[in-house]
Order: sequence, then C-alpha cells, then structure tokens
Amino acid sequence: MNHFNAFMERYFMPVAGKMAEQRHLKAVRDGIIATMPLLIIGSVFLIISSPPVEAWSEFMAPYADALSIPVDATFGLIGLVAVFSIAYSLAKSYGIDELSAGVLSLSAFFVATPLTENGNIPLNLMGSEGLFIAIVLALFTVEVYRFFENRNIVIKMPETVPPSVWRAFTALIPGAVIIAAVWGVDLILKASFDLSLHGVVGAILREPLQMFGGSLWGALIAVLLIHLLWSFGIHGISVVASVMAPIWYSLTEENVAAHQAGEALPHIIGQPFMAIWWAVGGSGMALALTILMVSRARSKHLKGLGRGSIWSSFFNISEPVVFGAPIVMNPLLVVPFILAPIAVALISYFSMSIGLVGKPYIIVPWTTPPPFSGILTTGDWRGGVLMMINIGVALAIYYPFFRLYDKKLLQEQKADDTAAATKED
Repeated sequence: MNHFNAFMERYFMPVAGKMAEQRHLKAVRDGIIATMPLLIIGSVFLIISSPPVEAWSEFMAPYADALSIPVDATFGLIGLVAVFSIAYSLAKSYGIDELSAGVLSLSAFFVATPLTENGNIPLNLMGSEGLFIAIVLALFTVEVYRFFENRNIVIKMPETVPPSVWRAFTALIPGAVIIAAVWGVDLILKASFDLSLHGVVGAILREPLQMFGGSLWGALIAVLLIHLLWSFGIHGISVVASVMAPIWYSLTEENVAAHQAGEALPHIIGQPFMAIWWAVGGSGMALALTILMVSRARSKHLKGLGRGSIWSSFFNISEPVVFGAPIVMNPLLVVPFILAPIAVALISYFSMSIGLVGKPYIIVPWTTPPPFSGILTTGDWRGGVLMMINIGVALAIYYPFFRLYDKKLLQEQKADDTAAATKED
C-alpha cells in the first residue's frame, strides 16, 4: 500500500490537482452548474405531468401538453444558457468584462446555428444537442476577447465616460472579429461540405463522448477516478464532472425528450444516475458507513463521529465522514470506499437494463435523501426498493473493514486510557 501511495502522490496527484484548478475546466463545470436550477424546475413539472402513481398519471393526462411547456423551456435551453454562463465564468477568472464575453458568446452561438427551412431557430439545437458547441464557442469567445484586450487592440474611451458605455465600445473590435470568424467558418463548411458548425462539433465531440460517457465502462471509470481522488483528499466529483458533466446532462435531456414522446428511454447513464445512484449518503455510499458507526462502533471516535455525521450523510453530504473517520489515506476504509459504489453502480445498471427498475430521467437536488431520490429519479416506486437494497449491499461491503478499523481504534483508546491512568497514579 505504501508503494501505491507513493506512486499516486508522485504521478497521479499532480495531474489531478492541476485539472481541479484548470480555469477552462472550472469554467465549464461552473457554467453547467448554472443550468441546474432550470433543470430541477423542469423536472418538477415533468414529475407533475408524468407522476409515478398510475391513477395520478391518468388524472394529469389531459394537462400533459400544457405542462410540457415549462419542461421544454428549461431542458430545451441548457445549451443556450451554458454558452453564456461558461463564457461569463471564464471571463471572470481572467478579470475581463464578464457580461460582454457572455453576450458575444451567445451571439456567436446563434450565428453558428443553422435555421430551419422556414427560417426559424431550431429548438432542438438550443438544448443538449447544442451543449458541446456551446462549450467550444464560449471558450473561443473569451480567449479571442482576452487576446485583443491584453494587447490593447480595443477602442479607448475617456475616463469621464460611464463604465457601461466604455465596456460596450471595448467589446466592439474583438466582438466583430469573433462574429466574423464564426460566420466565415460556418459559410465555408456549408459551401464546401454542406455542413454546419453544429454538425461538425457533434460528429467530432458529442457523439464519441456520449458513446463513451453513456456506457457502463465509462461510468465505472468515472466512479473509480472520483473515489481515487477522494482517497487522497481531492474533491473527486468536481474534477471528473468538469469533463463529464456535459455528457451526462445531454444524455439526460435525450431521456426527457423520449419520455415526453412516449418512447422507451435510450440511456441508463446520465446526470441522475451519476449524481444519485452510487452516492447514497455522498461519495463512497457514506450513509452505510455512518449507519455502522452509530449502530456497531465500540470506539468513542467512530461512535461520536457517526452520531454527528449521520444526518448530513442522510442528505448526501459525505465530507464529515471522509475527513473525520478519516477515509483519506486510510487503507482500511479506502478499499470499501471504492468497492461499495462500484458494486452499487453495477447492481443499479443491470437492474435498470433488464427492466426491474425504470431508467432515471428526472433531475433532483443532489441532497434529496434516500429512498425518495430513487423513486423520483426513475418515476418508479421500485427505484426506492433498489436504493434500500443498495444500502444493504454497501453495509455488507463496509462491515469487515469497519470492524477491523473500529477494533484498531478501540485498542488505541484503551492504551491511551491506561497510559492516562498510570500517569495519574
């Protein structure tokens, strides 16, 4: 284990640390997170229009079309919202005008969007289908803007001019170059290959990444990396999600579209699966460990930690356990911390793939406690049953490692008590 720790600290941790602080990845992550309120609101209307209770569903059927309007206005706009919020976040990290960068990226997004035969904006490209080109254009816009501003290739205004006015003039030259460049590339693609930027980015980025990110192997690799990073004290989900979140959200939006159309859901892997199903109690299925601490711990440290952290773990907050037990750099707990979520992910995936439980398509706040999160994400009461089974599996995986660690702490506690008593005598 010492050799493994040394290898990870020397080769893996520096790369992971740089990824966690890389400004472009952070901007993508923060920009995608900005869409979360819309997606949760849309999910609420989706639950109301298609509830997991059959009698309620029949009652709501006449109103389904009207209730689909808020769903389309939320899930159907994540690409549009992301292009602005990603550019805003990246510009803020550079200390340049966030609003101008966001507006220019939004304009570039529309320039790159092909119109329908009737001259209308295609709504499907405003949602998950446009998410990847939104990322590309947001990053491109900010980097071009920064290039011009750093070299003072901008229109300067007197100091007496109000800030809102000089900001607009500062954005003129870089904005014109950005729009002209996107428009020019789009024209060349259309004239030469009858393609659009949306189509090219989709073929190069979206489709291959979705194929990998939507697979079981892609999910397992993501889960493994998340927990390896946590094991060394790095917030694993923040690092991995900065790369994978656009894929998971786009897969979820496709599930929502299929559900609204009355079709079979195409994906198991998506944001609800990756945010909820293998992380009951937080990363590492931490709720199972806190239950053991409260019910089975004999050492004062683990019993006290369990009583103090079980409520936060019930709402999927695992940091008190991860750093309090600790799990970080602790071989006895790192092993089940990694094995439990992988086992649960496999059980959940195959249960959904063979139809025992519905596939997840509804986004809920990550703090939604079990088993309600299982029921809500799938729209299936059996999702709650599966979630409780998963907790039981995690308990079984943690138990032998927990017993060893608790015994070790109890021996240390007794030794300390004996030393303290001897010192008093």
